[in-house]
Amino acid sequence: MRADRLLSLVLLLQARPSSAAPELAARLGVSVRTVLRDVAALSSAGIPVYAERGRGGGIRMLPAYRAGLAHLNAAEGTGLAVGQSRLAGELGLGDALDTAIEKIIGAGGQALRGGLAQGRRHVIVDVDPWMRSGEAVPLLPAIHDGLLRGRCLSLDYEDSDGARSRRTVAPAGLVAKAGIWYLVTSEPALVRVSRVHECTVLPAPAVLPTGFDLDAAWARLRDRVEARPRPLTVLVSVSPPAVALVRRVLARHLAPDSPSESSHLVRLSFAGVPHAVGSLLGFGAQLTVVDPPAVRTAMRTAAEAVVALYADP
Repeated sequence: MRADRLLSLVLLLQARPSSAAPELAARLGVSVRTVLRDVAALSSAGIPVYAERGRGGGIRMLPAYRAGLAHLNAAEGTGLAVGQSRLAGELGLGDALDTAIEKIIGAGGQALRGGLAQGRRHVIVDVDPWMRSGEAVPLLPAIHDGLLRGRCLSLDYEDSDGARSRRTVAPAGLVAKAGIWYLVTSEPALVRVSRVHECTVLPAPAVLPTGFDLDAAWARLRDRVEARPRPLTVLVSVSPPAVALVRRVLARHLAPDSPSESSHLVRLSFAGVPHAVGSLLGFGAQLTVVDPPAVRTAMRTAAEAVVALYADP
């Protein structure tokens, strides 16, 4: 019976004071019988943990009990460093995260401090995809606040076609996907946070369907987006030095019948003209739209608007 497994069991129960024995066994990589033996050992040592049998039972710990963090090791300290990212800052929790980590370090001893320093020195976590500087999400803290308070939100929202509307939603959770924040609503549906122009937290409670599971809802929504047909095919001619870059950055848009990798011609699939222009304009003169004419016209209009924006007064 390993001491580190017993400590892991205590920490798991602190995070969730009531858990099913099979769930704990899976997290610890042992059998249910071993978990029950460990619970008995902890109880004998004076830790308020016990097993309840029958329907609705499980392994329980008294909520008031707290264990120290002195046994966290260097590898766990490295994990803390890697876990930091700008996402906490966008939620308005950057300072809170730093303070929490400092408290953990203070309780963890020299090995934990060394592991954290090593993680910060050798590992960087950058959640932004290539060719994207990140999306502004100034209203994310307000949306997060309404979510935590369990209140409905009134949103001024702009859809992918540029149309704006006022909608009331019941927030269920927030997801950061490749540096882009999405609000999952109770339907469930996705709201891209960067397209929210105004957010008001309403007094009405956010009512979620019985048994709503955020992980399952996100999995269904993600599969739906990834499987969505892309009816617009665009043929582009790429300058030879940029072929590899364009194919890598736009890999998920490559059409099945796209020419071979050695060709400067690349066939891409998009959801519509605005989607195509938004994805292609950033490559500047590195590529030229060959077909269809509607995308060529839209690219020219967008480029002229940029030129006019930076024209001398």
